[in-house]
Amino acid sequence: MADQDAAYEQARKRVEARIGFVVHLGVFVIINVVFLIVVGWDFLWATVFWGLGLALQGWAVFFANSDRVRNWKEQQVAKELARQQGAPAATAQPTQPMPPATPGSPGAPTQPTSTTEG
Repeated sequence: MADQDAAYEQARKRVEARIGFVVHLGVFVIINVVFLIVVGWDFLWATVFWGLGLALQGWAVFFANSDRVRNWKEQQVAKELARQQGAPAATAQPTQPMPPATPGSPGAPTQPTSTTEG
């Protein structure tokens, strides 16, 4: 019962955050249209900063708790724990094996040449 209440409360907060963002976006658009009509482009600096704040709110509401971000955070925590414990960091493995180098191709081992002067 307590788990359902906590899940309901979390879902309610997320919905309220989305509604708050939509209201903020609406106010932003309306006020900036009015300012554009009345004042012109002279207030553009305020719109830029307000828009930045609106974009950050949108990120926090729609993306900050997404599964992709959550998985990335978990990976970073695991890497940091491994680093603190002295384990080697996981490295990306190539998806396809490298073809063997043929003599004379770049990266191929070179044979030492012996020259005798005489």
